[in-house]
Amino acid sequence: MIDAEPEPVARPDEQEHHPEQALPSRATVWAVVLAAVLVALWFPATDAAAWAVSPVAHRFSSDDSVIEMLPLVGGAAILAVWVFVFWSLIGSFLNVVVYRLPLGESVVHGGSHCPRCETPIKWHDNLPVVGWLFLNGRCRSCRLPIAARYPVVEAICAGFGTAIYFRELLSGGANLPQRVPDFLHGGVLMLFPNPSPDLLGLALYHCGMLCILLVWGLIAWDRNPLPGRHVVAVLLVAILLPSLFPSLHPLPFGLDADASRMADDWLVNGLAVSVAGGLAGFCCGQFLHLLLNRLLRGDAAGRCGLPLLPTSSMGVGLALVGIVFGWQGMLGTVILLLVACLVQILIWSAVMAWPSMPLELLLVPATFIHLCVWRQLVTNLAPWWPAAPTPACLAAPAALLLLVLLALLVITPAVDQSQPPVDADPNRRGDQPA
Repeated sequence: MIDAEPEPVARPDEQEHHPEQALPSRATVWAVVLAAVLVALWFPATDAAAWAVSPVAHRFSSDDSVIEMLPLVGGAAILAVWVFVFWSLIGSFLNVVVYRLPLGESVVHGGSHCPRCETPIKWHDNLPVVGWLFLNGRCRSCRLPIAARYPVVEAICAGFGTAIYFRELLSGGANLPQRVPDFLHGGVLMLFPNPSPDLLGLALYHCGMLCILLVWGLIAWDRNPLPGRHVVAVLLVAILLPSLFPSLHPLPFGLDADASRMADDWLVNGLAVSVAGGLAGFCCGQFLHLLLNRLLRGDAAGRCGLPLLPTSSMGVGLALVGIVFGWQGMLGTVILLLVACLVQILIWSAVMAWPSMPLELLLVPATFIHLCVWRQLVTNLAPWWPAAPTPACLAAPAALLLLVLLALLVITPAVDQSQPPVDADPNRRGDQPA
């Protein structure tokens, strides 16, 4: 069982005076869990709808009757539930990493315990999502609240991991550009008796990237710096893996190259794609860091806070995306990131209770969406979507960046030098429950 550290959201001496001040929101947790289930089931649901409309043309159609296919459907459902639970356990471990990594503590050794009363957490109270809901978001021993962010992260990780399982593994890589979908290894019956090493490696490589980006985004949410050794180790491993297995890069260095012929070229399709993508991502992240931070000046309506928190690790985040996706995928992810920024700014300006978000955290859903629809974006939006090094592929990110800057200029007022800026509590660690 993978443990998760409960978060100190209140001091023990404050509980007597404000016992209900930091109660977590069960409704928020339930909403995120349901959304995670919907995300996980989106691709198999659309696949089943396509089969119902045109079963003959569907690539996984079968001559068996519906009754004869029930055991297969039941086995696939059980396997999907197992994948969902597995990735929720990974999300529980990510909570431990987010809590301990900035403190310099070991993320492997040491069991979970309440940071206030030091009581070890029992295994049945440490079950992802379920344990938090069963305890009503409180420690069993001292009854102080545990932040709602922990089950939220577990549910998000479970939804993303299960969706990639369906979208990338069971589809035979139908989401990957310039790669023929491997229908011979698609589906439950084909995947597990005769698995494709390339598909398994790609899915694990991409899921690992999303997990790391989620950890970095949550650390940025807590206003903590990333440990330099950790960042260097992650980036080196991300570069080393495609050098050993060049097939981890679906797109070659240039679009005119033959991806199938270069699949085993470790120098060009492995190392060169990683280095070029990483450098391009780092430069884009630093540019966004310098540009957006100058416009994060507060709210024209007088609210305390910012629609986007000042960035701190955007360069390394986009560098990791560039190493994994290549420069094409990194630039496409930047487009979706800017769209996410626009949505965040508009919702934040309209809903008073909407929280501020760091750009590093918005990078996680942008990367996930880009991965799931990568082939469709490159195929249907070419030449405007980043695929070949042409001026056309720069039009979309440039236009979206201008829209984001304009939205920030409209929402945020000029800096008032006479009053110090009002900021959130710098000593907070993690998400504050409602």
